Amino acid sequence: MQISETCEQFLAYCKTNKQLSTLTLKAYRQDLTTFQSLVREQEISEFDKKQLQNYLHRLQQTNLSVRTIKRRLACLKAMFRWLEREEFIQTNPFHKADISIKVPTQLPRNIPKSSLRKMLRAARTNLNICKHDSYNITTLSALIKTPKQLNQLTTLLAIELLFATGVRVSELINIDIKHIHLSEKKIKIFGKGQRERYVFIPSSEVVELIRAYLPLRNITTAGHSLLLTNSRGKPASAHFIRKLIRETSHAAKLEKVTPHMYRHSAACQLLESGVDIRFVQRLLGHQSILTTQLYTHVNDNALQKQITKANTRGGIF
Repeated sequence: MQISETCEQFLAYCKTNKQLSTLTLKAYRQDLTTFQSLVREQEISEFDKKQLQNYLHRLQQTNLSVRTIKRRLACLKAMFRWLEREEFIQTNPFHKADISIKVPTQLPRNIPKSSLRKMLRAARTNLNICKHDSYNITTLSALIKTPKQLNQLTTLLAIELLFATGVRVSELINIDIKHIHLSEKKIKIFGKGQRERYVFIPSSEVVELIRAYLPLRNITTAGHSLLLTNSRGKPASAHFIRKLIRETSHAAKLEKVTPHMYRHSAACQLLESGVDIRFVQRLLGHQSILTTQLYTHVNDNALQKQITKANTRGGIF
């Protein structure tokens, strides 16, 4: 097989057999398009270790970030593993190839507690929900009369769920109503690679908000079973949720806030509250605890501030 044909067959395999998400398939296609643009068309079996190292060298000469280069190689490595497993090739060029790339550790950006309060206050104010008002259906039914107002309620629900559960925005928009178990205060989530897990809703207020949202979403005559909907009755997209969060951060007079920052904040607050890192790993759906451990560094920053503030030596001397 030629390289171009191999790439298409691998993408078809990922879609049909592995059932990867649309976003992952899009990323894989970008990775393999770069591969095809930087190597000559040839039989895939002729692509050897030397050509692989030349490909890495060419990648490093582009304007791509280290993380993107690492992802390009990871996709290619997965394709060659598949080729080897299906016996399309005899020798895998990745075998004992020196192509290690060190990615600089970037601490996740979380939202300070004061900003979390401002975001929630801004979302409630947009709906004219007073400080002591609850999220019961009677209160919200009086406030939500139009599809545009439903968008504001969707904003509030998205903010509450993102922080309460730490889900990714892609997981949030794919919550199906049939996977919400309000009596048990939990939601079934389908994460990366369609891996299932449950997230929990510790707050009775958020449970009430979901219970009220379910009938109110029908203002738009929503013709789908996903929880979050937009003013046209269509499923809320990731872009739509990001837009709602961004507009709320402007209303709260904060710098840009993203849904993923809520995921970071949820993890940091749980760790600061003493929740075991293994439980946080399960909640967030991390395959490796090394990913979760990034949040302990953020937690260390908070610890340092508290120790500095305590100034125990100053109290003695």
